[in-house]
Amino acid sequence: MKTFLARVRRATIVLAAVAAIAGATYASLPSGLAVAAGAAWSLVNLLLLETLVRAATTPGTEPASVARRAGWALGGMALLLAAGAWLLFHTPALWLVAGFSLPFAVMVLKAVSHALLESRAWRALVRSPWRATAVVAALILAAWWLAPSGSRGERAAGDTAGAPAASGDVAGGHETPAAEGAAEGHTEGAAATGEAAEAKEESGTQKFPNVITLIVNANRGAPWAHTLHFWEPVVFALAVGLLVCGAGFFASRNPRMIPGGFQNGAEALVEALYNFVGGILGPTHGRRFFPLLASLFLYIFAMNLFGLLPLMDSPTSNLNVTFALGFTVFVYVQYVGIRSLGIVGYVDHMLGNPRTVTGWILAPLMLPIHVLGELAKPISLSCRLFGNIFGEDMLLVGFASLGISMLSFTHLPVGVPLHAIFYPLALLTSTLQAFVFTVLTTIYILLMLPHESHGHEGEAQHAH
Repeated sequence: MKTFLARVRRATIVLAAVAAIAGATYASLPSGLAVAAGAAWSLVNLLLLETLVRAATTPGTEPASVARRAGWALGGMALLLAAGAWLLFHTPALWLVAGFSLPFAVMVLKAVSHALLESRAWRALVRSPWRATAVVAALILAAWWLAPSGSRGERAAGDTAGAPAASGDVAGGHETPAAEGAAEGHTEGAAATGEAAEAKEESGTQKFPNVITLIVNANRGAPWAHTLHFWEPVVFALAVGLLVCGAGFFASRNPRMIPGGFQNGAEALVEALYNFVGGILGPTHGRRFFPLLASLFLYIFAMNLFGLLPLMDSPTSNLNVTFALGFTVFVYVQYVGIRSLGIVGYVDHMLGNPRTVTGWILAPLMLPIHVLGELAKPISLSCRLFGNIFGEDMLLVGFASLGISMLSFTHLPVGVPLHAIFYPLALLTSTLQAFVFTVLTTIYILLMLPHESHGHEGEAQHAH
């Protein structure tokens, strides 16, 4: 019984999350919250009932312990009843009841599925894969046929209703005032439809709705909603930064000689990044610049993956965020050059390090080339990262829309999850883009270091 209730809880949580997201997206934000609140209320109520029944039926339990557990359970039920009354008056009642009934629906479905799986008919059906495939195909064809047949009947009825008026106009040889008004209304409606279509085409394909989008849509008239929408990429970027800092804190809070899983994974990642940076910059400069480069990789990598979570968005799919990252790298690289080479050495580097007559003759030409090259670095870094992550998001949205259109005859907000097959590609792309950004930043720093500190500047320029 305990295992059955645990499975019911897990299935209900997943189902309630999906139903709440669908309700908030296609109905309203209060509707989605009502579904989640109703499901949470029902789950807590079942947990209190389970505690009360166990306290009363467990053999060998002391009476004081039974009374204490029963008191906690009854007190919790009283508070839960008050919370349910408040929710009933302050949230959409229909959506709240739907959320409340989710655990019971899961129980019924699990019981029915258990009885079905144990039946002889099911065993006979799954004994042959061809028989099972034929039954599934028959069900799909039946659903496909029944849904369009209704829409065809409605379309035929609409055409029949509009036919007499058209026949009367033709038979009379002239248009009546009502017909003229209808024609004008039809023309205005067509114009409005055309304007709506043009507006839809101008708006283009939208990304997946996120939690800020839902909040803004539920509070369109509030000034703070427009401010929140304007700062949406910054909010997500700050949230990712806090998550990365929190993960680093928990990984290093209590280090052990024999690390656990989380500490072990964090140490392996840090060691791999340190070896990579040290292999390019050398041991001395690698230790000096490793904190910046590792933080840059982890931050960009986390921002790239953040958009794959439900109701979240990748801050790196916004050009403002990626340009801020590129501009930060640009400023830091120039600081490293001035700090390492000095003002005179920095100017000498920008002139192309002229040491011969030919070098001094070409110096006026090399200076603008070097300046343009330095200015192009933040632009190339930001546009590359933005284009890849934004294109990745649009790919997922496009195939998700295609999956929904494939089941449009069912009139449901769900469809075939065609975009799911691109999640491994999105993971690979997110990792590669963070890696490329970090590698290029490392090479830019290497090119600004004194020539005697590395002997492979030509190789680095070639790699760049």
